[in-house]
Order: sequence, then structure tokens, then C-alpha cells
Amino acid sequence: MRKLIAKYPILYLSKQYDIGDELVANNPEMVKAWLDAGTAEWVEDEESVSDGTTDEKSEEELPPATATPVVAEAGLAGDAVGAETDENLVGKIPKTPARSRK
Repeated sequence: MRKLIAKYPILYLSKQYDIGDELVANNPEMVKAWLDAGTAEWVEDEESVSDGTTDEKSEEELPPATATPVVAEAGLAGDAVGAETDENLVGKIPKTPARSRK
């Protein structure tokens, strides 16, 4: 059986379909528009497509990717009145032993 699969994120009937989600095919005009725009495609169901040439169990699942967020510290260069450190940044909490987290 064929399924209509989204190739791009689609908002239809107040529902957000992500890439790879099965779309509803109840409106022939929208189906034709999605196919013409290249945002969806007809795909055969996995059960009928599997011909035994590949072993689905042999494919390794990778662990989820983890990343360390790296951003610039907030603060504006300028004269800070009563600065506790040598850094003169306005709007930035100074890094002092008294303010360190425990």
C-alpha cells in the first residue's frame, strides 16, 4: 500500500507534519499541490517493499548526539561602577569566589 510521506515540514489542517511523517491524502487538490511542489512523495509500505536483500537488524543505531553549548558571555564593554574584578563589563555578573556556585 502506498503512503504519502512529507519531504519537508508541512502545516495542514492545524497539524504540523515533520519530515518523514505520513500525510493525510483526503484532499486530492492538496496531494497534487504537494507532489507538484516536491514537498511530498508516494512511498510503498515497508512491508511490501522489503525484498530480503538487506538485513534491517544489522543496521547499527547510533547514540543520540550531544553537544556543549558555546556562546559569548553576555555583557557590554564599558565602565562598571564598583567593579569587583579587573573586567569592566556592564551587565555581566563578575566571577569572584564569593559569587561562585557551590
